[in-house]
Amino acid sequence: MVETINGKLPPALHAAPGSDPNLSTGSAGLLIVAKAASVVEFFDPRSLKRLGEIALPNFPHEVILSPDRKTAYVSIYGNGIVGTNTEPGTRIAIIDLAKQRLDGFIEVTPYLGPHGMMFDRAGNLWATAEMSNTLIVIDPKRGAVVGAVPIGSHRTHWLAVTPDGAKIYAPHRQLNWVSVVDVATRTVVKKIPNFIYECQGIAIAPDGNRIYQASSARPLVSVIDPNTDTVVGEIMVDGLGDFPPQHTRLKLSPDNQTLVVTYNVSCKAALLDTADLGSQRILPLEKGPMGIAFPDQGDTAFVTNHDEGSITLLDLKSKKVVGRFATKMGPETLAFF
Repeated sequence: MVETINGKLPPALHAAPGSDPNLSTGSAGLLIVAKAASVVEFFDPRSLKRLGEIALPNFPHEVILSPDRKTAYVSIYGNGIVGTNTEPGTRIAIIDLAKQRLDGFIEVTPYLGPHGMMFDRAGNLWATAEMSNTLIVIDPKRGAVVGAVPIGSHRTHWLAVTPDGAKIYAPHRQLNWVSVVDVATRTVVKKIPNFIYECQGIAIAPDGNRIYQASSARPLVSVIDPNTDTVVGEIMVDGLGDFPPQHTRLKLSPDNQTLVVTYNVSCKAALLDTADLGSQRILPLEKGPMGIAFPDQGDTAFVTNHDEGSITLLDLKSKKVVGRFATKMGPETLAFF
């Protein structure tokens, strides 16, 4: 069911590869962050053969690739989960993708609990410093924090940067608003209120026309218009049955045709047609699904199963599960290069 608010939804336009610098695809390699094992693993994206691993400090969570796709940055979050991270990390690992080598760390002290990360168009790396109630700005060339934006919540787990790099949207997990940050001035310019079922995952369409925000307490996806920074639509995802509170993540396919949503407790994925968000398909996953990524062709979604130690492959055209392979325990996020 789709409900529009104050008019029509912004259009979902076909996107060309590379429209969003933070939506990495590729055919050269696949990197998987195995949180429970505290490693990153490398796989051949075609044969799915495991090629090697790099040990990291406890416990790595999120990964983002540099715009030139030569470097991966992996946040070392700490020992806990959102709201209960009693030993927060203060580092972001730097990984040379061609050499599959750890090149060092960016130290973000005094900021604590780095988690979600994305780049702006100036090449700055933004990250949530969850336990410091702050978004931090990092110059990756200097390997240093060069700015900070107080965000007012210690439950800011993720962030999303618009494809033009002008704004950042930061949901506050288990709370009911999304903060909007102006990148140029590095200030919070708005709080979008009234997400009554709690904020969770967030994703921006590669054409820049829609922001999707998923609830953690209902199978509900909200659509935000970035021109007005208001909620203009709500989509109820059908077919999930009983819905306990749970982690939800979202990602758009590179062509902007499919929205993929994962449900960590329900162990399912929802595929939504962006041209008709009422057109949905629910697919079974394994235990604890989380991260989503797309190889070069963009017609397959790879989904991590954190509690199973595996990856599930979803064909976006046929809307079917088409494969799986094993990883070390705790795969949380992944990226193609």
